Amino acid sequence: MYKMSDEEFYQVYGRMPRKNKNKKKKVKVYWGRISIALVAIILIIVVIVKIVGAVSGKSQKGKGEKAGVTSSTENKGDDYYAAPENKENDVVYDGIELTVCIDAAHGGFDKGTIGEDNRFEKNDTLKIAEAVRDYLESCGVKVIMTRTDDRYISVEERCNIANDNGADLFVSIHRSSNEIEGSDTHGFEAWIHTSKPESDKLFAEKIMAKLQDIGISENRGVRAGYPNDNSVNYKINQLTVMPSVLLDMGYLTSDIDNQLLEASLEPYARAIGNAIISGANELGVIDDDGARLLNGQLLSNKPAPAETPVETESKPDESSEIDEGSSQTEEDGYSYDGGYDDGYGYDDYDDTQAESEPETVYTDDGMGYYTDPMMTE
Repeated sequence: MYKMSDEEFYQVYGRMPRKNKNKKKKVKVYWGRISIALVAIILIIVVIVKIVGAVSGKSQKGKGEKAGVTSSTENKGDDYYAAPENKENDVVYDGIELTVCIDAAHGGFDKGTIGEDNRFEKNDTLKIAEAVRDYLESCGVKVIMTRTDDRYISVEERCNIANDNGADLFVSIHRSSNEIEGSDTHGFEAWIHTSKPESDKLFAEKIMAKLQDIGISENRGVRAGYPNDNSVNYKINQLTVMPSVLLDMGYLTSDIDNQLLEASLEPYARAIGNAIISGANELGVIDDDGARLLNGQLLSNKPAPAETPVETESKPDESSEIDEGSSQTEEDGYSYDGGYDDGYGYDDYDDTQAESEPETVYTDDGMGYYTDPMMTE
C-alpha cells in the first residue's frame, strides 16, 4: 500500500496531515535506582523501630523487676560487669515487706582479724553492713542492725536482737584472714548450720551467686559447720531461730580481695540485697510485688537453739587495748592475732590444719555446696 508523504498530502488536501496524539511513547524504567530507594526505605524503617523499642524499654525500666523476678543483668555477658558503676544498677524494688537483721561482726575492743597498716576487720564489717542496710531500706525492707558504731556486743546479744525483732533472715558480715607468710589465699564464702537447712542454704547460695556475678577473686562456696570441724556451728547459726548466713567477704590479708571490696562496695551491697529479696520471694515470704504472704516470722528448720547460761564472768574492759603481738590461747578467749573470740569462732584459723579436701555437691544452679567445712589452700 502506497503511503503519501507529508508534502504530497499538502499538495492534495491543502493542509498538513494530522498526527495521532494518542500514540504511546516508550518509557524507560531505571530499575537500579528503584532498588537503591527500596533498600534505603527499609533501613530507615529498621532504625525507627529500634529507636522506638529503646525508648519504650527505658519507660518500662523497673516495672517488671519486682521481688522474685530474675534481674535482667543475669543474662548479660561478663562485659556488663566490667565497671563497678554498671553493676546491679538496673534492678528496682519498692515496698518490700521483709525484716532482715544485718550483723557487723566484732567491734569495740574486739578488732577481729588485723591486716596491713592496722586495717581492722571490725571497721570493714561495719562499712559493708551499712551499705547493705542502705540498699535494703531503699527497697522498703525493714533492717535491724546489731551495731551501728564501734562497740562490742556479745554474740548472744546479737542473736537475741534478731530473734526478738522477728527477723526473717540474719546475715553476719565477716572477713577472713591467713597469716601464713607468702600465702595468696583469697576468696568469698558463706557458712550455714551443720544441718544444712533448705532456707539457709537457699539464701547463702543466692548471695554467693550474685557476688560471683559482680566479680570476686574466688567463690569458695557455701559451707556447713565450722572451720576444721563440721560437727559444731558458729554461734550465730546455732542461736538464731530464723535462717542465718555467716558471710566472709574476702580475705583481709589479700590485696586482691581488699581492692575488689573497695572498688565494688556498693555493687556488692546491691547484690546481697537483691539475693535476699529474691530468696524471700522463692520461699513464699513475699509475693512478686513484695507484699507479705507469710504470717509471722520466717523460721529455719535447723535444730532449736539450746538455752545458753547467763554469763557471770567479767568481760575485758572495752576501753582497754589488746596487745596485738600477744599469743593467747583459746582458753584466754583470744585468737592468736589479738582478736577476741566473741563466739563467731577464730576467723584467723590456720589453713594448713585442713586434713582433706571437702566433698562438693553441685546444686541445680551450679553452685558448689560443701558438705565438709575443712579449709584448704
